[in-house]
Amino acid sequence: MGVSDEVLVARFKEGDESSFKELVERYQSRVYSIVLAMLGDKNDADDLSQEVFLKVYRFIHQFKGRSKFFTWLYRLTINTCISARNRKKRNNQILLSQSFKKDFTPIDTLQNDAKSPIEILQNRELEKKIKLALDSLSDGLKEVFVLREIEDLSYKQLSRILHCPEGTVKSRLFRAREELKKKLMPYIDEL
Repeated sequence: MGVSDEVLVARFKEGDESSFKELVERYQSRVYSIVLAMLGDKNDADDLSQEVFLKVYRFIHQFKGRSKFFTWLYRLTINTCISARNRKKRNNQILLSQSFKKDFTPIDTLQNDAKSPIEILQNRELEKKIKLALDSLSDGLKEVFVLREIEDLSYKQLSRILHCPEGTVKSRLFRAREELKKKLMPYIDEL
């Protein structure tokens, strides 16, 4: 990885623009994945990912180093997603889910392994059902699920990012999995 996040942040605060560029390069794909998973729209994910890094640029002085940089960045990303979703709700716009993770491997694998047009259609239908089920989760459950299952963060990291005890993280993740299972089981039983 080279230079630590903390060193890059300190250098950027001192005016070294290249350090900011390195932070962006280091985290932009992870931020994009989170935004895409939270909002489900590639165009929104592009725009909001840029918005997240603009906020980092403007508010880096507020980062005091009490947590790791990525913890602060993930919290900023989640808050930006929630704000964007609330803006869309206020404007009565409908979110169209196109994909909830760039290069989402399980679905891609299903599609690549499909042997007939019927299997391809079934896999696409399953992908739609997964996205709809994920979109139906509350923000609190969705953010825990996305950060744990898609971003593969530890319970400890989630606890710091979400400002809650690990037990709360585990119970939210359990509830998210149960809700997803309940919503997806009827469809999976049909296959």
